[in-house]
Amino acid sequence: MIIEPGKQPQKLKSYLDTGKYKKVLIVFWHGLGDCIQFLNVFDKLKSLYPDIYFDIGIQKGLDEEIIFPEAILLTDLKDIERNWDLTVLIHFPVETDPKLTKSELCCREEIGIEPVSGHKKLPAFPSPIVAVHFCLTSLPWLANPTEEVAHKIWNEIHEAGLVPIEVHYHHCFDNPVNKMFPWVDSTVRGCQAKISSLLGLLNVSRFFIGVVSGPYHSAMSIMPHERICYLEKDIPVARFTHENIKTIDIKNYQDGSILEWLNSFKDKK
Repeated sequence: MIIEPGKQPQKLKSYLDTGKYKKVLIVFWHGLGDCIQFLNVFDKLKSLYPDIYFDIGIQKGLDEEIIFPEAILLTDLKDIERNWDLTVLIHFPVETDPKLTKSELCCREEIGIEPVSGHKKLPAFPSPIVAVHFCLTSLPWLANPTEEVAHKIWNEIHEAGLVPIEVHYHHCFDNPVNKMFPWVDSTVRGCQAKISSLLGLLNVSRFFIGVVSGPYHSAMSIMPHERICYLEKDIPVARFTHENIKTIDIKNYQDGSILEWLNSFKDKK
């Protein structure tokens, strides 16, 4: 049986109170923001009816097991199978009462329980940001990678599912030869060149990948050294540190080197 509470006289509560339905599918065909708002409502529903087994069906693509770990993944509403006593399509109404949140409206108009609102605390996850720097100010020909190698590194960061950000500011000593590569899709070049901004960005980055430069030394002062990768060309890393940090030879770059290094952290927080 499939119902759409809010589009018919009876609310969901009236069906659940009959005791006839022991396995119920809540179809919540909405985006990320609405799903997060619905978390507390779904928990409340389960607490009010502990004898009913509730499944929730969400759109495939919201399936990282973070919001609803055991969700039924749907690619289309036609995917719904007849494996439940009751299937409920939640419309999550808006704007029928400006004093109530969408969660509260859903409780009142579709479910029929006391309004529930607020945001459930989600688990913490490591930052996906990778701070990247390809440019040495004073001697760029001794340190900077070729565009081909830099592009491979950038693409491998994306392939690892992370977010590269070029941390090159147009500072007072900026060398005009250090132009941005055309395929860089995230950079701070248009932002104010403030040391505090660089340090703040490094503080929220999970990794640093780059040549020897101001950002490299800043990363060495802030980040765990195991998460720093030095791109070595004609200036050996031993000139700057005795720490055993990851070093990659960019004069003879082996495809997949950055990807392999990043993937080695996948099971670590």
